[in-house]
Amino acid sequence: MSQTEELAGFVREALKGGLSRDEIRSALQAAGWTETEAEAALAGWSDAMTPAGPVPRPVRSSAAREAFFYALLFVTFGMVTGNVLGLLFGQINIWLPEPDRLMQGSASGLRWSMAALIVFTPVFWALQRADARGLRADPARGHGTIRRWLSSLALLIAVITLLSDALFLIYTFLDGQMTARFLAKSAVVAGISGIVLAFFQQEREGATRPLATAAGWAIIALSVLALGLSFATIGGPAQGQAERRDRARLADLRVLSNEVRDCEALAQDGLPETLDPMSCARNPQTLTGFAAAVEYRRSGENSFELCTGVEVPAAVSRYDVTLEGGTACMRTYIDRR
Repeated sequence: MSQTEELAGFVREALKGGLSRDEIRSALQAAGWTETEAEAALAGWSDAMTPAGPVPRPVRSSAAREAFFYALLFVTFGMVTGNVLGLLFGQINIWLPEPDRLMQGSASGLRWSMAALIVFTPVFWALQRADARGLRADPARGHGTIRRWLSSLALLIAVITLLSDALFLIYTFLDGQMTARFLAKSAVVAGISGIVLAFFQQEREGATRPLATAAGWAIIALSVLALGLSFATIGGPAQGQAERRDRARLADLRVLSNEVRDCEALAQDGLPETLDPMSCARNPQTLTGFAAAVEYRRSGENSFELCTGVEVPAAVSRYDVTLEGGTACMRTYIDRR
């Protein structure tokens, strides 16, 4: 039998035994039930008395509405937390580069996190305020089954994350791979996990409400900070458009490098000193308007480079190109055997 059924049964027997509603209310509150819970239990029975006992009133369940609200609060909190983590990791990669690990420059993933925070942070803020008002008006909300299950799930995830963070930290130290970047990321993971523990621990224990409120504001503040840093370092729409133009330039560069390598103009002995790469294009209609700006450079007896200017060198993927200031070049070797 659930606590709700036990409470309803107690109220029924008390009313049947002749106790007044005030006496029942006082007894319930003395036993630890909130005023709202006591009133709800009493409201389930009418004043009409029959030989079988008091007549029950119909009780409309609000479980579906509460499930929707708390599931939405849980999801928005998770989206804000996860994307704050992603953006802070991105900032650590920018500010603590590691020369032996080539970080590719595409910021599209970070911009997804920026967009997610712009959408979900205000929603989480509004839900958190609504939840705080509801708890002040009805402390019994803190004991709801759905709320407690979701809070317990969040606590489990946070504890597992903390333990995994400690595991990787110790392993990395023992393996001699400890770096400032890794330490910074471990600290961020530990800090955000602590915020999750503080926020949802309160959700289970109403006495620690100020701690959860502080945790909620902390994650909102981190969201604003991460967004501000990201706009400052990876830019907004204008830089995104420039990076997209650069990706088109590099795509043309790669296509033309393959086509120039197989061009009839290179079949003669020795590479020419000058060459128009577009003269070797087999399907020029598939190239963009940036292809005309690609330049040919003879770099050796059996090698040449194709180069093009780029607008955002820091965002250029360098796995197959080299950068010289604002110019990206791709070297190709000719096999003359």
